[in-house]
Amino acid sequence: MLKPDISNAFANAGQSQKIHHLTKRVEELEAEINQLRAVEVDSEEKIVLEARIQELVTELADKQGVSEVPINLIDRNPRQPRQTFTKASIQGMAELLRKQGQHTPVILIPLSNGRYLLFDGERRWRSAPEIGWNTLKAVFLLTGIEADDRELHRQALSTTLHREDLNTLDLAESLIQQIIYDYPELSEQKDNIPRLLNAAMSRLERNRKNLELSEIRIASQENQRQWLESVDFKSAEEQKIFDVILALQLNPTSIDTNIFPLLKLSTDLKSAIREEGLEASKARELNKLSATQLKLNEAQSRKIRVQLAQRVIQERLSLSQTKALVKETLSQYKSANISSNENKKVIRTVKTIRSINFEEFHHNQLEEVRQALQSKLQEIDKRIELSNKG
Repeated sequence: MLKPDISNAFANAGQSQKIHHLTKRVEELEAEINQLRAVEVDSEEKIVLEARIQELVTELADKQGVSEVPINLIDRNPRQPRQTFTKASIQGMAELLRKQGQHTPVILIPLSNGRYLLFDGERRWRSAPEIGWNTLKAVFLLTGIEADDRELHRQALSTTLHREDLNTLDLAESLIQQIIYDYPELSEQKDNIPRLLNAAMSRLERNRKNLELSEIRIASQENQRQWLESVDFKSAEEQKIFDVILALQLNPTSIDTNIFPLLKLSTDLKSAIREEGLEASKARELNKLSATQLKLNEAQSRKIRVQLAQRVIQERLSLSQTKALVKETLSQYKSANISSNENKKVIRTVKTIRSINFEEFHHNQLEEVRQALQSKLQEIDKRIELSNKG
């Protein structure tokens, strides 16, 4: 299929006033959607958000029509923060498309190479091939330029930040990436960013400056800048991390407590979150089943985590039930390790006794050893007798 000639779509001069109005309205809607998605919203505001998205699609359709675009010409936004699309979610959308068809077009950004970048509608894009579709209905968002990686990532993050389906693990990884995009000099400290934030938060809590964060989070850019300059950060790196988080209207307290800790999850649990829909709070509990805590090797501990993660998902265990399951598992392996250590101690003791070479002892020494052994045998007999009575 040929790429739509969007530049000539409205050559008729009689339509210029309408086109100007539609273009202005599209820009207003896009700005409003970005603003709504970039702040924490309640359920009613989420309804408004989705209504604005639908209105944007309608305005784009009125402006340029709806096109059928081959799915193999659509590229996923490589800087899309959302990485989590569970099998159940994709299958559910595929079934909905099969039964009801595609009511809402996806939003695409035309690229200079003849391909299209997905701006909105990734779940439909992923689901359509599952039912054999080769094309999707689409409208086009004309940005005028092809944004660089930094701007593309920021735009994607700001437009998906607080959607209901944005996974907190995806948010954690995207925040790290955005910090590095805004401040490339921090790239060598990528793995250290959560620790820097945590250290800064500890000092803010001691000075009670953390109580100001809820208000500063939604303050103007200028007020945020002034606040950042007023804080006695230990390093410029800490200030830069706060700058990015606050600019996205996120609370550093929540990021430090609930978001960045997810980066420490084992790979198998990250996969369970993204592919099976395991809740992040439950994954953090299951992550306690480490090789160190279980006294097993990594392969063995991974197998246990995978099995228990599947149980949590399939049986729909609550967070409290998951905590109890983890506690019980740790207790079982602790008891097993104690028993194993005791057995090893017995084996070592017996081995030591059997390895004694009595030919090396003189007569007097042998008498002394015999008395010691007889004394120990009497102790053993008494303990066996007490054990039998018990």
